[in-house]
Amino acid sequence: MYYDIIIIGSGISGLYAAYNIQKMSPSTSFIILEKYKKNWIGGRTSNDMFYGTQIVTGAGIGRKNKDKLLIQLLNELDLPYEEFPFTPYYSTQIDKIVDIKKVTQHLKTEYNKHKNQTRITFKEFAKPILGDTLYNDFLVSAGYTDYENEDAFDVIQNYGMDDNACCWKGLYINWKQLVTTLHKKIGIDKIKTSMNVASIKKTDENPCLFSVETDNGIVFESNKVIVATTIDSIKQIIPGASNKNSIYNEIKGQTFLRLYGKFSKKSSEIMKQYIKGYTIVPGPLQKIIPMDASKGVYMIAYSDNTNATLLKNYLENTPENREVICYFIEKALGLPDKSLELIAIKDYYWPIGTHYYTPLSNKYENREEFIHTAQHPENGILVVGEVVSDNQGWTNGALSSVKAVLNKKWIKTLC
Repeated sequence: MYYDIIIIGSGISGLYAAYNIQKMSPSTSFIILEKYKKNWIGGRTSNDMFYGTQIVTGAGIGRKNKDKLLIQLLNELDLPYEEFPFTPYYSTQIDKIVDIKKVTQHLKTEYNKHKNQTRITFKEFAKPILGDTLYNDFLVSAGYTDYENEDAFDVIQNYGMDDNACCWKGLYINWKQLVTTLHKKIGIDKIKTSMNVASIKKTDENPCLFSVETDNGIVFESNKVIVATTIDSIKQIIPGASNKNSIYNEIKGQTFLRLYGKFSKKSSEIMKQYIKGYTIVPGPLQKIIPMDASKGVYMIAYSDNTNATLLKNYLENTPENREVICYFIEKALGLPDKSLELIAIKDYYWPIGTHYYTPLSNKYENREEFIHTAQHPENGILVVGEVVSDNQGWTNGALSSVKAVLNKKWIKTLC
């Protein structure tokens, strides 16, 4: 089976790539190969239902002032979104609530004094400046730890630590509606599911011809390939990507978890008193967010890295696990033991929920050069997704990675 372009991965960046190919060059043939079943289309960008309440599975909210491409796409597709003021609350059990913006500004000032120092992680840079106690308080108050092992410069310049503090305009977005609309625009027949790509091989140079083979032996051929997957898959299928000196060794994935709970009527009333909105808490849960307080439905953990890994052992919806999760909630909110009862829990555990860059190696002048190189592994192949964006972890980053490299010239030119 031959196509002009094969797209590997049906997450938001894969769908957006297909959408743009169709807009820029309607005559270009393409197919999206998705590893999992149909309900996986959209990847980390989707919604689900839990006790009559719509919940997010991966991607959370949008940002009015930053997510320009996302807003543009929603407007193009005539899809609604709703603005709201983002104002975090903090559990009274947090030892010290840190002013995230103030500390971040202090770190920026310090970083600018040492710009030419060895490229190091955020943790290596910030901990000696803040000290152990303030550094740990900063982690808790931010509600995330996904920047600790990232290049310090990238965190200071691109991470957007102000997104973890008050006050900015967020956007409620129906992710499933966005994915479904893109799917229909692209064409229902343009995505083949249960197609786990095992390898990409270049079989001709001029013009390029690629052989894309699945793990069950199905072979597709194309002139171009767009890889829109997580870093693990990139390293498995792109020729040379898993080599010792590969650029992709400088991109890491990290675990994310969203855990939802349905409380008993009595417990729901207690939760209403303690959780007024997006609430940052100490301990492994990290954040607790009301989804529909009137129904007793809450996101009871929004965790990353070691916290998500710890909670992984308690995600099956059993009485014993619900009791353990209640214990964590009680500790996080300062409630008496055994005061809460969960009727059900439901999890979305992502072994790779987001990505980050390790400290930039001396082979690259700056992050822009690194990203450009990572997006162009060889003639005829592009890599897209938040994995290779300058705004990792955000849907807008995934979209911008596509915009940065996919144009009519690339689509139409035989490599």
